[in-house]
Amino acid sequence: MAPSPVAPLIGSLDQVAGNSRQVQRGRRSRIVAASLVLLVLTVGFLPSLDQAGLPMDEGSLLVYPELVLRGQIPYLDFETFYGPANLWVLSAAFSTFGANIFVERGVGLLYRVAVLLAIFGIAQRWGTILGAGVMFIAGVLLLPLKLSSYAWMGALACGLTALWLFCNESRMRCFLAGLLAGFALLFRPDLGPAVFLGAFPICYGMSWRSRYIFFAGVLPFGLLTLLAGPSQVLNNLFLFPVIHSNPARRLPLFSAGGSLVALLFLHLLACGVNLAAGFFAWRKDGSEGNGRLLTSTALFSAGLTCQATQRLDIIHFLSVGFLSISLLPVSLATLTNGCRAGQPARSISLLGISSVIAVVALTAPEITISMRKTFVAAFTSPQSAVFVNRQDRTFPFRSPQVAQAAGKMFETLGRLSQPGERLFVGPADLRRTNYCDTFIYHLFPDLSPATYFLEMNPLSANRTGSRLAPDVRSADWLVLNREWDAWEEPNRSIETGSDEPNAIVRTHFSLVDEFPPYLLLQRKY
Repeated sequence: MAPSPVAPLIGSLDQVAGNSRQVQRGRRSRIVAASLVLLVLTVGFLPSLDQAGLPMDEGSLLVYPELVLRGQIPYLDFETFYGPANLWVLSAAFSTFGANIFVERGVGLLYRVAVLLAIFGIAQRWGTILGAGVMFIAGVLLLPLKLSSYAWMGALACGLTALWLFCNESRMRCFLAGLLAGFALLFRPDLGPAVFLGAFPICYGMSWRSRYIFFAGVLPFGLLTLLAGPSQVLNNLFLFPVIHSNPARRLPLFSAGGSLVALLFLHLLACGVNLAAGFFAWRKDGSEGNGRLLTSTALFSAGLTCQATQRLDIIHFLSVGFLSISLLPVSLATLTNGCRAGQPARSISLLGISSVIAVVALTAPEITISMRKTFVAAFTSPQSAVFVNRQDRTFPFRSPQVAQAAGKMFETLGRLSQPGERLFVGPADLRRTNYCDTFIYHLFPDLSPATYFLEMNPLSANRTGSRLAPDVRSADWLVLNREWDAWEEPNRSIETGSDEPNAIVRTHFSLVDEFPPYLLLQRKY
């Protein structure tokens, strides 16, 4: 009896249905794995919501978005060395949920979630186990960075998501990847080398139409130049941060502790291993795409190195090294697997993940200690900062003594000042402009900032011909902090500028009271 012609068709349909069920199971397992790892890491991040803030670094994240909401333009109306995208995101968050430090840190948490999901999206192409392991290592290395919504994290979120979207070529994905790459530059223009290095291997395999669509997404950066003016954009994003102020912020490379130097070498070694694995996999099976993606991500992480070397402390290092080190299990599994296409064996994946964790623990045991303390804090809720409130706004201090002094000073300033008066915040010795308490502007939204320099950068605010002195002269109130006069670093931050701002303080202002380390002064009438 002849076989039924329907039988092969039924068999094919059963095979398709089986493959579909297998794909769905794989998708579910990836979602479950990513969700569980993300949940664990989120628990580790939560204690950072209540930790002390940096007066200028985080203070600017509270002040600048509100100025943007009032119609002011970065670079034109106030100095900042970073791109405007972070201020736009925070402005949108503040306008929706209110201007306070918890909303700002909530945005920082979203940045980190986006970074981790993008890393998982890239690494899961080598298997769910590797995706989850790489995501966990990256998250643990990010824990010491706390939750401040710095532009760097927003830029990394956009850049890594752009690489993830590049995994599959389509017009829409190429355009979205280009748009995100453009926004990465709008967050941090100095991410440009990393973005273009990372895009090169993937663009290399694209059609010219896809390349055009990708680069069309970078156009938003041109809009910024039109709004603020080319000279102001050039000054704020290149001349002053890179040429003028950088020698006063950079630290000698080997002035860092031994473990930091060891971590830097681990980062460089990881970059080399990642590049080798990506390149060999690309050469062996270029059509698969995984080799090109690994090469792109490795180049992206290598392009971040300058951020760590210019100021080698734990924060600047981990904001770079987390990516290269967390990517190592994928590279080790790829090399162990002979750079063949397909997912490596589970044993190889687990060995790569555990090896990298062991190397990090041996190289920098303080990271392991920090992780343990962080998770203990998540369940014990220790008081790690003293919050000082003014009306509906608050800021966390590390020292109870300084918090008490600041609270008394805020009470006096709030009682004596009138809405609309002009406030200047800076160091007590205005010849050295290394730091200031920018957050104070946030606590007094009814007072107008009296200066272009809401943050103080050395060799910028105190440079020859600066507008600092006229700005001080225009103020009704001065809040000066003696603590920043003791700033000592092995770089050009020790240099002093003109004494004219100090002369204006002596001539035109009288001391209201001292709240060590703060001085409160009022204009003489």
